[in-house]
Amino acid sequence: MTLLKDLVNRQLRVVSISAKATVRDAAKAMAEANVGCAAIVQGRRLIGLFTERDVLKRVLLRNLDVDEVVVESVMTTAIVCAQGSQNARDASVLMKRHHIRHLPVLDSEGLLIGVLSIRDLIQDEVEEMRDYLALSDG
Repeated sequence: MTLLKDLVNRQLRVVSISAKATVRDAAKAMAEANVGCAAIVQGRRLIGLFTERDVLKRVLLRNLDVDEVVVESVMTTAIVCAQGSQNARDASVLMKRHHIRHLPVLDSEGLLIGVLSIRDLIQDEVEEMRDYLALSDG
């Protein structure tokens, strides 16, 4: 079973931005990295998440100006997190239970080490199934 800290170490595309960034700057950073979520950090301490859903529901549907609104005023602050020592199956259950698509992963000191998406967990599950099938065929 894959540990979350190992999944996070495979990532190349974690976006972290300042809470003072404009919504446009945050959206550009996410688009350039091809991710649906940015971690809002002070140092390595997670203070919020800014997702594509936040752009839609908290900015566009309220007709806010993406060049004027700063991320801290529209970011998600009630954040469900996991520990790097947890496994991928536990993370999947946590994400399903809370109806979330992005899961920040923290180290033992509570500092951000990465953000996993549901896609990351599905890809890991597929790899595990392939490995299992390869072993059972041999």
